[in-house]
Amino acid sequence: MTDHNSRQARNDLEGKPSDGLLSRLIRRAAGASSRRPKTSLALWLVLVVGFVAAGAVTGTEVIGGGESGVGDSDRADELLAAAGLEDPAVESVLVRSEGSAETAAAANELAARAERLPGVTAVTGPEDSSAQLADGGRVALVRATLGGDPADAGGRVEPLRGEVDAVAAAHPDASLLITGPGTFETEIEKVIGEDLRKAELVSLPIILVILFVAFGALVAASLPLILGVTSVVAAIGGMGPLSQLVPMDQSAISLVVLMGLAVGVDYSLFYVRREREERSAGRSAEAALSATAASVGRAIAISGLIVIVALGGLGLTGLDFFLSMGLATILVVALAVVGSLTALPALLALLGDRIDRGRIPGARTLAARRARRAGAASRRGDPFGFWARLASLVTARPRTALAVGLSVLAAIAVPALDMRTGGSNASLHEDEPVVVAERAVNEAFPGAPAGVNLVVSGTGLGSDEARDALSGLGARALELTGGEGDPQVRVGAGGETALVRVPMVESGPERDGEVVEALRAEVAGGDEALPGAEIVVGGNAAENADFTEQLAGATPIVIGAVLALALVLLLASFRSLPLALAVIGLNLVSVGAAYGMLTLIFQGTWAEDLLGFTSIDAIVDWVPVFTFVILFALSMDYTILVLDRMREARISGRAPRDAAREGVARTAGAVTSAAVVMVAVFSIFPVLPLLEMKMLGTALAIGILIDATLVRGIALPATVALLGERGLRAPAPGHPRGSAAVGAPVAAEEG
Repeated sequence: MTDHNSRQARNDLEGKPSDGLLSRLIRRAAGASSRRPKTSLALWLVLVVGFVAAGAVTGTEVIGGGESGVGDSDRADELLAAAGLEDPAVESVLVRSEGSAETAAAANELAARAERLPGVTAVTGPEDSSAQLADGGRVALVRATLGGDPADAGGRVEPLRGEVDAVAAAHPDASLLITGPGTFETEIEKVIGEDLRKAELVSLPIILVILFVAFGALVAASLPLILGVTSVVAAIGGMGPLSQLVPMDQSAISLVVLMGLAVGVDYSLFYVRREREERSAGRSAEAALSATAASVGRAIAISGLIVIVALGGLGLTGLDFFLSMGLATILVVALAVVGSLTALPALLALLGDRIDRGRIPGARTLAARRARRAGAASRRGDPFGFWARLASLVTARPRTALAVGLSVLAAIAVPALDMRTGGSNASLHEDEPVVVAERAVNEAFPGAPAGVNLVVSGTGLGSDEARDALSGLGARALELTGGEGDPQVRVGAGGETALVRVPMVESGPERDGEVVEALRAEVAGGDEALPGAEIVVGGNAAENADFTEQLAGATPIVIGAVLALALVLLLASFRSLPLALAVIGLNLVSVGAAYGMLTLIFQGTWAEDLLGFTSIDAIVDWVPVFTFVILFALSMDYTILVLDRMREARISGRAPRDAAREGVARTAGAVTSAAVVMVAVFSIFPVLPLLEMKMLGTALAIGILIDATLVRGIALPATVALLGERGLRAPAPGHPRGSAAVGAPVAAEEG
């Protein structure tokens, strides 16, 4: 009998001929891992350590300034690079005091010190130009040009910053503020490094507490966290070799941590909770693992594939920034899926009943009481728990419930109709020293920190007549940019390329974009004094405008590709076109609601003090499409899990409305706990200084909250109930697939 039971358990784990191919493959993977748990865990650790070691050996290549351009601004950079006229990295130091003598002394000393630095190629101070003085001499500007690649200025600015500190110490009555591309790069790297570590230190204990409450046992709560952390560690290491093919953006690591913890914890939470549920229903350890692998394991594989497909759509933007972020997050999601389907079953098999160690005092009694109440309610046909009761109301009147749910979601989405997008000129908070310095320099010397480049291609540009025409071109452009100071003209060797550098006042992404558009229409169209010459507009403002325009054109393509591929995967999983279309529609409405809240919060000023940001009267251009891709993908986690449980109920013979109610009831605990974890993780990022991360984290947290409540609790069960037989189809009479394929029904969970 024992041998028979052992063989039967092994057959369960390897899968039945009546199971789908995906379920059989996942059962077999779980069976192999559970039979050799130590070997499986050792292989997982080897994988993690291998990725970390590979990253340490290769290092991580970061996207440079010349690798992420598009449009005319990118062409301008190419022309300048070919002619040796690339804009160098220039650091601006504002010197200010109550007296002109003290200001002059500090500024002249700084200029002298900076000239002696080997990494500085040129210095302009008040002794060189009266344009470097303001406010009666009490304010002075010292500009230091850094040598080398301007895209790597952050690595060469530290000696200059050291001299600024030394002069400030020698002249206590004067204040010195430094800003520039190198300083910004250094500060952003510092923020990403230090604040990301703070976010990790804060988020990990929060997640552990949430899981502890959800499971009632410390060991069980630790498993999802272990999988999430190891997936993140492996992915960060794997970014090194990956960056040798596609250089990474410096923000990618933040997104890897955010996505890795959220997805890794969620997948394993679903898995562990279902396995414990099956054990509580009286199944053996092997049978419980088999049922979990075939049901939740299948849902994890499908949702993980949809997440990966959605993230892959970012490559269609044609932007290196998106490609790098997409590949990095695909890596961590793939690792989380692999770990959930292999390492996690091994851990469960190795721990056995020890998974319930470290229980909350009284948790066993409370769990037993809940199980008795749930069992009695199930026998009476009376759903137990808030979400189950809500599902009963929804499926009893699905048309009314769906209308109410969609109306609420539409109302939340209304502000998105006014969404404006644009590049972020200063993603750090306005109180950060480098931002304060840039603002002060721009106020005292408009156009000093920024400018636009007019790149002219032609012949004989080095002649006196051509130089006069180039100066006139700069004067016309200056009327549009509003900067102060004279345009600078530089001509490359051979006289075929010239750079006209025009000061510009930065006034926010929308206004800057209008200035660039005006320059291209009124100035770059040509000049009679420069016959046959081609004029293109470059510089930071032009780069932001071109990035936004490229993104606007690519976004419909990305959305269309993601929706089409998601439709195919949903059709393959549930064999119902109406259901697949309905699920995609609900996800789009959910994303729209998140957009509405994102617009309401960040395009206004009412939440600035609450979240610590300065509104740019727009949403950073890449945040909406990234929010769509991630939120659409992650919301599929809940949808697939709930639909898979409804599918089990249909296979067991339930009517569509009963299956919809039962699916929500039995997944309530897992989905609620997972949503709380995701919202907690994403809510860490709005407190970070980077504006983009504030926006992304806020949108994702709100989107997940909306999806886990209004969509999962109301709209989805109402839709499934209304679709009836056209949605989740029942197996034909006598079909071999039954409850044994996915596990016998168990008592409903309390959300």
